[in-house]
Amino acid sequence: MPTVAVADLERLTADLFAAHRVPRDDAAWIATLLVRANLRGHDSHGAIRIPQYCAAIKAGHLNPTPALRVVTDTPTLAIVDGDQGFGQVVARRGVALAVDKARAQGLSAVALRRTSHVGRLADYAELAAGEGLIALLWANARHGLNVAPWGGAARRLGTNPHAIAVPGPRGAAVMSHDFATSVWAEGKLRVKFNRGESVPEGIMLNGRGEPSTDPTEYYREPAGSLLTAGAHKGYGLSLAVEILGGILSGTGAAGQGSGVFANGTLIVCLDPARFLPRADFDAQVAALLEWVRSAPLAAGAKEILVPGEPEVRMERERRASGIPIEDATWTQILACAAEVGVRA
Repeated sequence: MPTVAVADLERLTADLFAAHRVPRDDAAWIATLLVRANLRGHDSHGAIRIPQYCAAIKAGHLNPTPALRVVTDTPTLAIVDGDQGFGQVVARRGVALAVDKARAQGLSAVALRRTSHVGRLADYAELAAGEGLIALLWANARHGLNVAPWGGAARRLGTNPHAIAVPGPRGAAVMSHDFATSVWAEGKLRVKFNRGESVPEGIMLNGRGEPSTDPTEYYREPAGSLLTAGAHKGYGLSLAVEILGGILSGTGAAGQGSGVFANGTLIVCLDPARFLPRADFDAQVAALLEWVRSAPLAAGAKEILVPGEPEVRMERERRASGIPIEDATWTQILACAAEVGVRA
């Protein structure tokens, strides 16, 4: 398994997408977010996506030069048509709109439609938190079905993530939580598949609807499915994301229509200073986190962390040591680079 320096992986990723006609600024932004996912320990949303994106461009399912359009625009609400462009590029535009509207009005909601894979929602929530706003995001995947409903034995829903980031007094998020409503994100399963490793029990079913720990049974026909997080609780949250991210955006919900993969996304921003003095908000959030951390430790636990802290620590470690990439993924990336004449 190779270990790649951060700067080298960012350069390779940006050059590779630029060779696919992605504008250089967009290519650099996409590379930043993919590498950041690896840095923060979420390899499911990092370099493993490079071959997927290259294949989508070649198939005509991902537009490298989209013409983004704001098709609905009010003081508090907007809908952005992404022209089937990179989700990272469309979401950057959506967050900018949401931040501007929330600053002016106190709250905002921006929906994204016709958008390819959007990546880690936490990245966008943290962008807004860096501007002093609470941000919430939801994303469905109308044609990316991979999760069985509670009580079901076949794919009917996407992994349908939810994210929230809360601003702190010094400009960075003091809490950042991004989670799939399935037990695992599909990309995490893909990492195990590429490594030839099994998964724990309770993650997936095989194509016959039976519990399985073999990720190859997920990817071969008949296709397997992921399970919902928290049983019926994750199922309910997943349905909510279909409505918030899919139906409201105009992308559509699971099982509706046909077409290429698209993430329907909803971004909501709130200005806490419109609810109470900002200093009071910061003090109460800090007191809450301190109170939670003061709990006695459970057996085997070393400390109590706030959502987002493990990612910050992992980034510090991987910036120093480099990013490990499983052999199968690295081989695929090198093949993508060779195909367009990019030096790895």
